[in-house]
Amino acid sequence: MLAIWELGLTAQVFLGLSLFAFGLEAALVLFHFIGILYAKCVMYRKPSVNIAREELPGVSILKPMVGVDPHLQENLESYFKIDYPKYELLLCVQEEGDPCLQIVKPLMESYPQVDAHLFIGGCKIGENPKMNNVMPGYKASKYDIVMISDSGIQAYPDILMDMVARMGPKVGLVQGLPFCTDRKGFPAVLDKVYFGGAHARMYLTLCVLGVNCVSGMSNMIRKCILEEAGGLAEFGKYISEDYYMGIACFRSGYVQRLSYFPAMQNAGNPSLKSFRKRMVRWTIVRLATIPTTLVLEPLSECIPLGFFVSWAGWYVFNLDPVLFFMCHILQWFLLDYLQLMALQREPVNFSKFDYAVAWAFREIMFMFYFLEGMFSRSVAWRTGSYRVRYGGYLEEIR
Repeated sequence: MLAIWELGLTAQVFLGLSLFAFGLEAALVLFHFIGILYAKCVMYRKPSVNIAREELPGVSILKPMVGVDPHLQENLESYFKIDYPKYELLLCVQEEGDPCLQIVKPLMESYPQVDAHLFIGGCKIGENPKMNNVMPGYKASKYDIVMISDSGIQAYPDILMDMVARMGPKVGLVQGLPFCTDRKGFPAVLDKVYFGGAHARMYLTLCVLGVNCVSGMSNMIRKCILEEAGGLAEFGKYISEDYYMGIACFRSGYVQRLSYFPAMQNAGNPSLKSFRKRMVRWTIVRLATIPTTLVLEPLSECIPLGFFVSWAGWYVFNLDPVLFFMCHILQWFLLDYLQLMALQREPVNFSKFDYAVAWAFREIMFMFYFLEGMFSRSVAWRTGSYRVRYGGYLEEIR
């Protein structure tokens, strides 16, 4: 009798797991369609504001910089060319001898009409080097809206107009969807395929659902939110300062919005090594900040979910698991391609074969990157090495 009861309980557990697998597959396919439709129908809208240009609020742009990237001048110059009536550009450099100053100073001289200021040396407010870098600029900022944008981001001329238009009375933070410019080489294709496919699918859908998933690459936030949370120094203890700024936004009673223009990454030296380091670092950060990532993230990825739902199809309907798995892979391959094409809007600079290779490489390598991040607790970030504690706290390794 006990054996029969245990057999029935086991069958119920397996049936429950199978139904969970089917539900997860359906939910993530829905995520695909939400991401594709949002990218196709909403992204790249022309900014529309209902007030005169001279009445638009001022914006303080904080640009943290360390070292020289081959595209640094192109990226930085795009911020001097922004079409917006009232903004200041606060250029923050960590050290006096940093080679990026050879690009920064001539640009400031070439655009005297832009309200640009240079800050050198940073200010120690915590372990986060980015927050330390921009702190002097933040203290000197004169506007109530602050934009923090990485040095590897290339700006659209209308980016401030768009983000300010999106920041209505109840909106406290506007963020840019991470994407990539067209660059040459397989690592650049890999970046484009990942950020235009798997990453965009989750990012767009979570933003539509109102879930906090702020990226620190380029976001605009009300200064009152930061001050209410304890000032910028409060975020200097975290590696994921962007995530906690998003939390502070919600706690202050505001909502978040997504810019209609992506945050275009334009690093001049993409490589497989830098891609791996970034994926591993992000895994470490997510596991430390949101521990449920340990279970949820693998099950949101194509191959692990494919194994899971193929087993469920075999268990419940006696379907061929190999054929089911192949159909699942093909479905995700095509949906990710549609997601990329919806976001790209212009012909890509690589072939469909290049896409297939890059897509397969990313999907196969995901678990290796995830496992490496799961068993690591230290990251090399900017100019130092750090140990990441539970809650996203940083501790510098000296």
